[in-house]
Amino acid sequence: MKDKTLYKGVTQDFLPEKPSFHILPAEGGGVPKKINVEEMKALFFVKDYIGNRDYVTVREFEHQQKYGKKTVITFKDGEIIWGTTQGYDKSRKGFFFYPIDINDNNIRVYIVASSVKKVEFFQ
Repeated sequence: MKDKTLYKGVTQDFLPEKPSFHILPAEGGGVPKKINVEEMKALFFVKDYIGNRDYVTVREFEHQQKYGKKTVITFKDGEIIWGTTQGYDKSRKGFFFYPIDINDNNIRVYIVASSVKKVEFFQ
């Protein structure tokens, strides 16, 4: 979230054009939490909830076979991610992004445009 709150869980009703969706906590059980998309930084679709804090993500485009525009995103909070996008349009409220590193825990990311400081495209 933009306020640095982190929710881990599963959603079955996220659609980019909808203003909100629900997330069921990863721990199981519990009550679904309503998430307002505009309050989000991004929605990270992950391989697992644990991840690896010691893993160093690849930050180069050579030897990577991903489709879309090679892109580096800088968030307003300073986080930088490398990957590709096919759907970036600055007039939209958000876009999908695919990390360049196939070993990254993130499979894809829906980025809320208002959380982005800078978008850079590369050949």
